[in-house]
This record gives sequence, structure tokens and C-alpha cells, in this order.
Amino acid sequence: MHRYLIIVTAALIGAAGLAHAQQPATGSVPPLVEVENEAMMVESFNLSVDQLEDMDIHGSGGERIGEVDEVLMTPEGKITAVSVEVGGFLGIGDKEVVMELNQLRREGDTITTDLTKEQVEALQNWDD
Repeated sequence: MHRYLIIVTAALIGAAGLAHAQQPATGSVPPLVEVENEAMMVESFNLSVDQLEDMDIHGSGGERIGEVDEVLMTPEGKITAVSVEVGGFLGIGDKEVVMELNQLRREGDTITTDLTKEQVEALQNWDD
């Protein structure tokens, strides 16, 4: 039994490494950088970067889709997107994707999207 657990754990870790090593897909998303100033305001949500990071993102049906990992801006300093941690199980096999702010909305203390979990997981990868 112990040997089986070790084999399964090794396979999961290997799969996580492969998922993390994927190259970002080419798409229409402009070059983005992480916002370092956590006090900077994300005006469309009336939240600071610090407040927005780690917030859960829910689908229109209320299901949890992922979590905001980083707030992203253009090299010119305009906040336009977030990286969202999706997929995986207990932090193994998850990945980060880029979601444009116009794909999200704030509803009280919740961030929601009309995209399905599958659509979010298919978005461009974010490789920080």
C-alpha cells in the first residue's frame, strides 16, 4: 500500500511539472507585467491590488472557478487583467491563466464571470 501511494504521488508531481512547463499560448493579450504596488487601485472593482489578490472567482451559477493570483498591467501602467489559478487538486496540477478585467465583474464581495470553468481553463497561460 505504501509503495502504491509513493507511485501515485510521484505521478501527480510529474503531471504538475508538465503543466507548469507549458509555454504560453500566443493570443491577442498584450505583454503584461505583475503589479508590484499592492496599494494601487483596480478602479473597475474599487479594490486595491492587495484586496483583489486571492479573491475567489465564481461562475454565474455560483460555482468556484479559480482564484486571483496576480493583478496584471501593461508596461505603460494600465491594469487590464489578472492571473487566475485554475484546475488541479490541492495545489497539484494547477495552472495560471490570464483573464481580462472585462471578463469579470464585482458583485458585492464576490468576483464573477459568465465564462464556464472549461472556458477559463482554456485561456492563455500566464507564466510568471
